[in-house]
Amino acid sequence: MSFYSNTNAEARPVGVDLNAVMRQVYLWLTAGLVVCAGTAYFMAATGRTLGLFSNPIISIVLLIAYFVAVFALYPVVMRSSPAVGAIFYLGVTALLGIMLSTIFLEYKLGTIAFAFGATAATFGAMSVVGYTTKVDLSRFGSILMMAVFGLIIASIVNLLFAPGGPTGPLFWLINYAGVLIFTGLTAYDTQWIKKYSQQVAASGNPDMIQRIAIIGAFHLFLDFVNLFLFILRILGGGRGGYSRR
Repeated sequence: MSFYSNTNAEARPVGVDLNAVMRQVYLWLTAGLVVCAGTAYFMAATGRTLGLFSNPIISIVLLIAYFVAVFALYPVVMRSSPAVGAIFYLGVTALLGIMLSTIFLEYKLGTIAFAFGATAATFGAMSVVGYTTKVDLSRFGSILMMAVFGLIIASIVNLLFAPGGPTGPLFWLINYAGVLIFTGLTAYDTQWIKKYSQQVAASGNPDMIQRIAIIGAFHLFLDFVNLFLFILRILGGGRGGYSRR
């Protein structure tokens, strides 16, 4: 996927249109979602999910590999060639797709489709808000990230110790809070990406444009996936997965 249609660098002005950079962010976001969803569906439809996750050791290895890859993505993208960064990004989304393939075993296809549509509508609206608002959302970043860590701790407590079982009152509180938190993170991350996209757009550096587009897309990818999982669990009343940078 190219981040600039004209390969003649001498004919290109120093500055690049911000909207062109943002389009690349959303193109990579779309590519990541397609790879993730396609991998998940393929794994479930071919029966590989059952075989793979019947072994708890493999499940743990996949989980560890995913989190290692998430934390490695930023340095890999920033220090390697844009092509390597793009391949690594798509590889991480495919790995998450393998892990998320279990949702096809837990939920009806109609529920998954409805949750995806609701997520897309919510995500799109909040991304527009983040892109167009004049309010500085950076002050909310630390609050939102602390809230994410709180969700993780609450999810562990709910799974192990919650009264009423893992689908008791705390389950519903976690999921509704998760929707609110990742809705806010979508707007925050969009504004953050816009800010740094303006800087690389002004520089006109095609490699940096590609790097910030991939990193920005991954931020939004994680927001979308987590928002989707919380909405899915609300609609289906099941437990689903969890992931965040």
